[in-house]
Amino acid sequence: MGRAMSMIEHDSTKAILERFKKATSEADECFYTQKYQQAMALFFDASQSADEMFGKFVSLLMKTAPSNAYRVLLIEILSWRLRYYTTQYDYHLAVAQTLKGLPREEWLARLETILILSQSLVDKLIPLLKEVVDVSIRARINDVLIDWVTGVNDLVVKLKTWGLSSAESARVLEWALDNGLRPNK
Repeated sequence: MGRAMSMIEHDSTKAILERFKKATSEADECFYTQKYQQAMALFFDASQSADEMFGKFVSLLMKTAPSNAYRVLLIEILSWRLRYYTTQYDYHLAVAQTLKGLPREEWLARLETILILSQSLVDKLIPLLKEVVDVSIRARINDVLIDWVTGVNDLVVKLKTWGLSSAESARVLEWALDNGLRPNK
């Protein structure tokens, strides 16, 4: 049974890598021939494949780490990346506050992109809560997730307070709540 699962896992990993290579190659060609809409779609597909591989890699690292110290280190690295994203929310929002019209909209779009990147990282951490056996590591992951959802909640509140709108921010907060993440009060 274990060998069969290993072969299936290998095949799916190989398929993801092939999809990534094919999408980036075709996207580069479309970009070169100025077929920008098609290139964007292919780059998006490539980024989805890369994100899927990242998730597999994090899960594999957590399962095969030689000790809990290595698992804690991985969680801390991921948590600092998440903190970076959360800090970027405030930075981009502060810049957007100083602008009007199209430049403000561009900064809000950047903010939404960073928000989606952070959501993708959180999406990799949530399954670890179920996979990790050590209670202290599970508690650390939970703390990281609570800090993140608190940051997203604060962002949504700031946007409303300042009269700015971001459907993406509200959607990400709703996604977090649907996944059982609750902000600190």
